[in-house]
Amino acid sequence: MLLAIILVLGAAWSFFIAARPEVGFFLEEGWKFRDAEPSDLYLGVTRFGSAVLGIALLVFAAIFAFGGPGGGTPESDDSPTGTATSDPLAEGFAQAREKEDEAAARSKEECRRLKPKFEQTVKWNAQDKVANPDALHALAGSEGASVEIESRANGEVVTVRGSEAEYAGSSRGRVLFFMTSVGATCMP
Repeated sequence: MLLAIILVLGAAWSFFIAARPEVGFFLEEGWKFRDAEPSDLYLGVTRFGSAVLGIALLVFAAIFAFGGPGGGTPESDDSPTGTATSDPLAEGFAQAREKEDEAAARSKEECRRLKPKFEQTVKWNAQDKVANPDALHALAGSEGASVEIESRANGEVVTVRGSEAEYAGSSRGRVLFFMTSVGATCMP
């Protein structure tokens, strides 16, 4: 609704400039020069362009206020919920977001379940490197997860991935948590 109000205000300004194009000339160019006057061509083009812009802004304001994105009411149909959406793109994004939220909740739960097991299993040496990578890989395999061990300048980082795909079509699992010799952190 706020956008519709802004569009109506823009339309009002456009109609004002269409009625008084010399004001538009002064605001745009006239203030730069002493005793500057707009040409007849400038006045005609400004009147026409401002009037067309004002009409277009009013049309868009009406669309947003009464039936566009976020406006209007959905129509009834035979769907299971009894309503049809007026914006299929927004509905698609909402469904995708809902699936992503569900997958994130499953991953968070899987992290809570697996993190203590990995923290108990992992052994770190004096250089902050994993001393028992085979044990971590075996644990991951038995839990349906995967482990990646990456060397860094200050030690190694263990990435534990779950069985659920990172994104549609991906063969990599979703990252559940990271581990260093300091501790483990679940992904949000």
